[in-house]
Amino acid sequence: MVTEAGSILLGAPTDAFKATKSYCERHKLPFPRVLVAPLEMLSQAAPQFNPEFFLYDFLFVYGAAFHPEFADERLVLVMDDDQVKNVLRSLEMTLTGPTEADLRSYVDDDGKPLVEEKTIRDLSRVSEHMSIKAGDKPRELKTMVCTTTFDSNGEAELLDGEVRIKRSDRSSFLVRHRQQTAEVDISITKRVTPYSVLPVPAQPQRPLSFAVKPLGTRSGFDLSGPSTGFLIWVNGRVVVYDGPVGTRFLIEHQGISCEEIDVVILSHCHDDHMGAFVELIISGQRPKVYTTIPIFRSALLKLSTYFRLPPEEVENYIDYYPVKTGEPFEALGATFEFFYTVHSIPTVGLSVTFRDHRGTNHRAVISGDTMHHEGLLQLKAEGVISGEIYADMRNLVPKERMDNSIYFCDVGESIIHGHPQDWADNKNRVLYYHCPDNVHTRSFGRELAVPGQTVTLVKPRTLHPSVPVRLLNALRFLEISDPAWLSTILFRGRQREASVGEKLVTEGHAMGNTFTVIVSGSASVTIASQPTFEPIATLRPGEFFGLIELVDENGVHTATVTAETPIELLEIDAKLFMEYVKHHNLTETLQRIWTHRPLVESTELFRGLDLSVRNQLAKVARTSSFKAGTCLISADRPVDGLYVVLSGAVELRRDKAAVRTITSDDRDNYFGAVGAFGDNSTIDNGSIHAITDVDAIYITHEDLEHACARDMSVRYALTKAARERELYRSIKS
Repeated sequence: MVTEAGSILLGAPTDAFKATKSYCERHKLPFPRVLVAPLEMLSQAAPQFNPEFFLYDFLFVYGAAFHPEFADERLVLVMDDDQVKNVLRSLEMTLTGPTEADLRSYVDDDGKPLVEEKTIRDLSRVSEHMSIKAGDKPRELKTMVCTTTFDSNGEAELLDGEVRIKRSDRSSFLVRHRQQTAEVDISITKRVTPYSVLPVPAQPQRPLSFAVKPLGTRSGFDLSGPSTGFLIWVNGRVVVYDGPVGTRFLIEHQGISCEEIDVVILSHCHDDHMGAFVELIISGQRPKVYTTIPIFRSALLKLSTYFRLPPEEVENYIDYYPVKTGEPFEALGATFEFFYTVHSIPTVGLSVTFRDHRGTNHRAVISGDTMHHEGLLQLKAEGVISGEIYADMRNLVPKERMDNSIYFCDVGESIIHGHPQDWADNKNRVLYYHCPDNVHTRSFGRELAVPGQTVTLVKPRTLHPSVPVRLLNALRFLEISDPAWLSTILFRGRQREASVGEKLVTEGHAMGNTFTVIVSGSASVTIASQPTFEPIATLRPGEFFGLIELVDENGVHTATVTAETPIELLEIDAKLFMEYVKHHNLTETLQRIWTHRPLVESTELFRGLDLSVRNQLAKVARTSSFKAGTCLISADRPVDGLYVVLSGAVELRRDKAAVRTITSDDRDNYFGAVGAFGDNSTIDNGSIHAITDVDAIYITHEDLEHACARDMSVRYALTKAARERELYRSIKS
């Protein structure tokens, strides 16, 4: 909204900065320095008030951080009184990072420090040195930002009283400027296309053994494309390192299933790297999240402003795996290692090592946001970083040629980023990112990472069409129906051939770490105790040995298997196989799914879930009918599960007073759920009464939690519904 006194932005969703900047430049309008928060802080898995880059633009582009004539100016944030503390604390954390005191406060339940003393010193020293200064001390946020809060009527005066704004609903406002008024609705009713998208690929994107696809390579200020993020293929599964806004949209429009995402790595909490984090953790199957403790704690604080929940409750939505720099870990058949970079807030780069079927190592390194070489030298001279840190960052890309390796390097050209001259003469394959694609960047003679363009390091081994069929036949007793797991098993499988008479396994020998499926050919099974060593069985295509067949409890082969014909084998990683066996339990009949799935899909709560999850819920759902006047839930009739209203209406009462009517047409057409996912998702504290005849489906909280354990959207919807119903009660009272 533009007036002669200035411009105001109502709502500031995650993708708003680039879109607003582009629009204002195109139409020659003043860029807004007043941002207004809606009540709806999270919609369609996207944060709806994200002032971070508006602050950076105010400080570093407009120049309020450096020009004395702007000393009295502030970025104005308009929000509820209870939001102010968390929003400002979040901005501090992303502007200057956790302080030394913050880092020391990160302890476990026994009070043991979670961050090493050396790491505390290194991180806090760099953050303090790079902070905006007032004299020789970090400048306080209150000298850059001021807040205006809505009063008890949901109203606020802006631009020295020129504009009066009133919240009329969760995502709408009534705005008055002099004699003019306008109703502004910023609610989101459908999926939003990101401001920056990727070109449509020329060919289908098939899963790869080891490859890197940049999803975005621009900075948060660059309007020419998506911000930084990488997709890393490992054995046909997906690892996401950071991610631009709309990552799920970008991935799907590259022809990749988001259900293939197993791991999310967060390098740091600047918004041009964290833009996809919320949608990745609460929409679709919950991935494993890897980062260091300081970065994770900062992320929790930032997420708490969107969820409007304490950080410790937000943590319930995240399957977090803490890692330490310099301590490699295994995931999906590759080795991952983090290292801290030199940046304004704690940031990690990534090294991934993948061993192919021939035993050759391949390596991909992503530098993470980090300072240019000239700046590193100056920090070393001033004693801000140690000689060890300086050497590590200068040798991030080795001087000598490294075969089968690729390096993605930040060359963003500012005080906290690299410079294209840093690696201009290096002998290795270096791709520049976090930079514009222009003549200047290309003048240093290096390759630029191209958004959407896959860099393949190891292609998948070619599978004959019969291989998956044989595998499914061999494992038919498991009823494998999850294509992602089938894909993973196939990618980890090693194909080999054996000649006639070759012993495939020998009685009395240890099993090893694989079990083997016969793809083509046949093999005989003999045991030493059998007279004349006559075969006791013949193994044919689609049959297997090892792990749970012809092996005793000590992992020793109980028979010898010999190739009777030329034979083709698929050797499967035993750990991966056992992980599948442990993870899945598919037992219900298709008829139950066909009957109940349309009922499950009648509520928005479940409609967006993956098909396999909806099928699982359909298996366990029960139908119920109630006559008008029936008390469904009360102190005497507690319930541990969730009802979804299919037809009719019920009334929520507290202290005998009606609080809320819930009908089949409501967005939150459900009630109950006591205990599902823990106390934070308890919806209704009171009694429920049918005020008409009611048809419903019922799902126990154990079944709900089991089916949706990896999908955080359901947990969040229940928490949100509980909070809104409590708010509704307080408004009525």
